[in-house]
Amino acid sequence: ERVFAAFPDHHEAIRTEQLAYFHYHLTDAGRAAKGRAEHADLETLLAQGWVEAQPITYEDFLPVSAAGIFQSNLGGSENGAYAGNANRDAFEAALGAPVQDELALYAEREQRSKEAVMAWLGGRVG
Repeated sequence: ERVFAAFPDHHEAIRTEQLAYFHYHLTDAGRAAKGRAEHADLETLLAQGWVEAQPITYEDFLPVSAAGIFQSNLGGSENGAYAGNANRDAFEAALGAPVQDELALYAEREQRSKEAVMAWLGGRVG
């Protein structure tokens, strides 16, 4: 527990310290204020209650991750054989397609949500 003592445990602190990705959406008050925030920034709109931020849940769809955890729980020599095969290149070859960078996807989703609320309200992203 001491290791995580310095890590914030509230969404707002995690958001302001940019430790996670968030999806921004309009509140009812924000929808009613269409175009009325020409000079406002996102932080102001959050404080006014026109915009809310929800953390984006991390989704790990790589079976390699789950298999690695399972193998590590087995112990013994199986781990060495698995470690040689558990890499992104092998997974992509088996999949037949490149795996997208999930962090880039989350960053893009966050940015699009910021742009959408600011476009509605007339404010600026930044």
